[in-house]
Amino acid sequence: MKTIHRPLLILISAIFFLTACSTQKQTTGSSTAITDAVAARNYTFIATSVFPTEDSRFNPRLLLPNASNLYQLTSRYDLRVTPDSVIAYLPFFGRSYTAPMDPTKGGIKFTSTKFDYKKTQRKSNYEIEITPKDNREVQSLYLTVSPSGFASLRVLSVNKTPISFNGNVEGNQ
Repeated sequence: MKTIHRPLLILISAIFFLTACSTQKQTTGSSTAITDAVAARNYTFIATSVFPTEDSRFNPRLLLPNASNLYQLTSRYDLRVTPDSVIAYLPFFGRSYTAPMDPTKGGIKFTSTKFDYKKTQRKSNYEIEITPKDNREVQSLYLTVSPSGFASLRVLSVNKTPISFNGNVEGNQ
């Protein structure tokens, strides 16, 4: 009886493993739609997770093995890029060296109409650098977009520690 259970268990495990591998190849949008949106500078980065850069001296949880700073976001936070503006509505977790006078002004929230936009293509990914000129808080935004729509965003601020976001890029309507 034990000899029948073992091959059956191996077969069922293999089926679950193969179906899990096949469902991982889902994409958020078509490759041409993402390429066209990035080329037209008309897209929105939607953040799904955040990775703050904290020093382990200030966060004892990072001293544990297998500890991570990755947080899943449950609300909608995004960075909207159009040909004439960049609008950011992103959270901030980390160390801020100056506090805002208004407590509702926390996070990374700004609208910029004067910015430098540099796009390069490395292998099949787009690497985009946005430098706002009319915002004294954010120094630069680095966005890496894959053809399937998955993206990562790094934000460098003047008075805050750097922070990274993972998410998806969608074309604007």
